[in-house]
Amino acid sequence: MEIENKNNINENPNDAKKDETEMNIIKEEDKGKEKTINYGDLVIIYENGDSVKYFTLEKGKKLQNKYGVFSHDDIYGKNFGCKIYNKDNTKFISILSFVPNIWERCINKMTQILFNPDISLIMILLNLSQSSIIYESGTGSGCLSVNMSSMLSSGKGHLYTFEFNKERVDKLKDLFKLLKLDKTITITHRDVIQDGFELEEKDLENKSHKKCGSMFIDLPSPWLAIKHAKKVLASGAYFVSFSPCIEQINQTMKAMKENNFIELRMFECLYRTFSYARTTQVKIPIINKKRKKGEEIQYQQVDINVTKNKCDMRGHTGFLLLGINKD
Repeated sequence: MEIENKNNINENPNDAKKDETEMNIIKEEDKGKEKTINYGDLVIIYENGDSVKYFTLEKGKKLQNKYGVFSHDDIYGKNFGCKIYNKDNTKFISILSFVPNIWERCINKMTQILFNPDISLIMILLNLSQSSIIYESGTGSGCLSVNMSSMLSSGKGHLYTFEFNKERVDKLKDLFKLLKLDKTITITHRDVIQDGFELEEKDLENKSHKKCGSMFIDLPSPWLAIKHAKKVLASGAYFVSFSPCIEQINQTMKAMKENNFIELRMFECLYRTFSYARTTQVKIPIINKKRKKGEEIQYQQVDINVTKNKCDMRGHTGFLLLGINKD
């Protein structure tokens, strides 16, 4: 098995151009790291734009996919960001380190997950920083938790997340440790609708974390959690609730008004992808130039970028309800 720069393309000749922007982001993340891959490391396999997976590198094991058989031992000692070719040197996979912005693509889904457009908007609405203290309920598969935690500075910011399903809690503890995020995430097995968000001092990284500056919930009946949220939200804290149905939003907004939340706003995130097609020249009038009476209009040639709709518009996922705790 060889590692070298070749122009081989997996299956479809368009695969090399597919998700070019995404791959550039990944390369920037890996550029200059020069970190060698060791047994026990989390490894992300980028097969093509539609297939991203992860596994833990183990001595003697093999990875088999539609591109061939790849030995873990051949990956060991290489640098993140390299390409590994199969024995026939006809197909390859890219070996990447953990990158938060592609985690939703390779995560093992235990529940429905939030996708990057919603995750990005949620993190903006919560006004997150490296020192943020965040409470979250409805951990699910941990996709949002991973993205939020990855921007926190260990020892300054912290995420406390609550999940009612014990089996998921146990799996997520192992996952967060594998991703080396266990220093910034504390996951608790609890139904916050019944037992609230309050934690004992022994369960807090710092006793000042009893109050949080940001909270996100993704629950079937979020309005029932509002009274519990008030007990741990600091004054001026940002609160965001995700719900797929407008009826849930109406109930939650009513509860938030009754509990003295202000600046209530609702958002829906929809997006459609366009790709570059070609550049063409067009003739347009020169504006902001005075003309004498009878003088002909002067034109200039300008380059216009023509885009192409990739026909992958993602529709409704859910509504985001934002409020600020006034108390």
